[in-house]
Amino acid sequence: MPDLDVHASAALDRLTRWAAKALRARVALVSLASADDHVVMSANGQSVLALDPAILALRERVVATSTTHAIDDAQAGDLDGTRNGLGALVGAPLIDSTGHVLGCFCVADTQPRRWSAHETELVNELAMSATTELELHTVRAMAERERRWSDGQQAVLELIAARAPLRKILTKLLHVAESHAPGMHASVLLYERKRGTGGVLRHGAAPSLPRAFNAAVDGLEVAPGQGICGTAVFRREPVVVLDIASDPLTTAFVDLAATHGLRAGWSTPILTTAGEVLGTFALYYGPERLPKPSDEFVIDRSIHLARLAIEQNRDARALRRSAKQARTLAREQMALQRVATSVAAETNPAILFTRVAQQVSLLLRAECGYVLRFVGDEEYRVVGAWGRPGARMMNVGEVARQTPDGLGVELRLGTSAKRRSVPAGTNAFDYCHRIGAPIVVGGRPWGMVVAMRDRSGAFPPDDEKRIARFAQLASVAVANTDTRERLATQALTDPLTGLFNRRAFDQRLAEETKRALRHGRDLSLIIVDVDHFKTINDRFGHATGDRVLVNLARNLEAVMRQGDLLARVGGDEMAMILGDCPPEQAADVAERMLRAVSDAGPLAQRHGATLSIGVAGLTASCTEED
Repeated sequence: MPDLDVHASAALDRLTRWAAKALRARVALVSLASADDHVVMSANGQSVLALDPAILALRERVVATSTTHAIDDAQAGDLDGTRNGLGALVGAPLIDSTGHVLGCFCVADTQPRRWSAHETELVNELAMSATTELELHTVRAMAERERRWSDGQQAVLELIAARAPLRKILTKLLHVAESHAPGMHASVLLYERKRGTGGVLRHGAAPSLPRAFNAAVDGLEVAPGQGICGTAVFRREPVVVLDIASDPLTTAFVDLAATHGLRAGWSTPILTTAGEVLGTFALYYGPERLPKPSDEFVIDRSIHLARLAIEQNRDARALRRSAKQARTLAREQMALQRVATSVAAETNPAILFTRVAQQVSLLLRAECGYVLRFVGDEEYRVVGAWGRPGARMMNVGEVARQTPDGLGVELRLGTSAKRRSVPAGTNAFDYCHRIGAPIVVGGRPWGMVVAMRDRSGAFPPDDEKRIARFAQLASVAVANTDTRERLATQALTDPLTGLFNRRAFDQRLAEETKRALRHGRDLSLIIVDVDHFKTINDRFGHATGDRVLVNLARNLEAVMRQGDLLARVGGDEMAMILGDCPPEQAADVAERMLRAVSDAGPLAQRHGATLSIGVAGLTASCTEED
């Protein structure tokens, strides 16, 4: 879990201080599952040793069983002895929405005591509130990470679009990668063929590694035991070494790594869509950090951009070497540059996909081109299309079913571009020759880029690499769009209840009011206020108040009509917009709300939560003056 931000730290501080006060205990704390990742909050401001053996033993027991444990006498129980005079402890698991146990909420006292059922239940409720705060913190951290990566990625794409030198592009990419994981040193080695061997790896970029280290690995042979990079290329798979000093793969590099303070490494081969080796992307770790699964975020995103830059550079060098291919490669670079510029500018997806289809068709001399999105297991939808005058076309938005032996079947299952020639009239597109490449987002097939023709004959093998590059740019565009949509949704959502927030409410109310007045339709508004909510907070604590609000939100959602909007518009205020609903029907909905709360679960009943509800409306006869 990322380091806690100010909001999460403050929230956990309030929870633990309130818990210690309410339960008259010496200390309450949140202890996360990792021994090196814990949060401690003291109720009375005195320092508390977070790694007290009794607390650690309780945490391990709670995490292992996912249940609450109460210890009435720590000295007489089977926990490890305490060093701080703790006499009684109770701990409840922090279970997130996926069922994973994050740690435990622990309350400890200096004297043995018998924990009552009410006290144990209160600790459980506090654990749920603490879990909510930790999950909200994770969402905020992920959103910020995506935003920072998007900014860095855009800068790299702009360099690629401008055809900057490869070393400059890779250096910028590695700076972006390292900014997402402090303590890592990123490196790119470029593959070079060498007759009679499996090839060698040459220095590409490694801005934070010492020059002496880069010089030592320049020319590394591709073979087993040749460090993490030489082995990764030989195996065609990622290689992770947690201890360079003892791993047999890195025996020849122990002194080199020790000299430069490198403890571990993770190398992944950079492969084309056809499986051809381009180089390696490697992360090296100092003594303060080891590889983590979360590093795959940096590796996956970086390799995608590195592949694009290396292939573009390789093609540019081929352009200089071969006059025969000069015109084709120049056209390809221009087409890729146009699409990359659109991706970097975050162009509207509909326009971008049409541009991809157009540039692919023009480059490959096809009669038409498409960007298709997979729908279910056997269908696809046209999301971008372009054709020459007179081309037989499917329209954007159309959905078609793939044939059992069609090109889409292979592209849906594979990761490389494919060509196919078939008799006319065998599928929806009605073209004899077609070529396509899969659009892969987050490791899963999202769709495909396809080009088709009749008059120019079958597509040559080299066109597979060309169309694959456009599919890679489309993958970047789709991933960016998904990120922006996810962040936009978070901006309109109340993080506590999951309802829409005040901003979303105001926008929808303005839209519905204009629509009702323009078309002479009914519109109703229900305002809900929790009675004496401050008393609930003061008596039971803010954590319990939050749980009451969440419980009430679920009860109100259960009685709302489909298409209506329910939002949290204030601390203890909620509002519902009911389109095409006269005030009389809205009053019936309000009555159902009151019954839902009176019949609600034990949380609202135990704390005496009741509602005050108001109903207002516009009838079909109202005007703007009304």
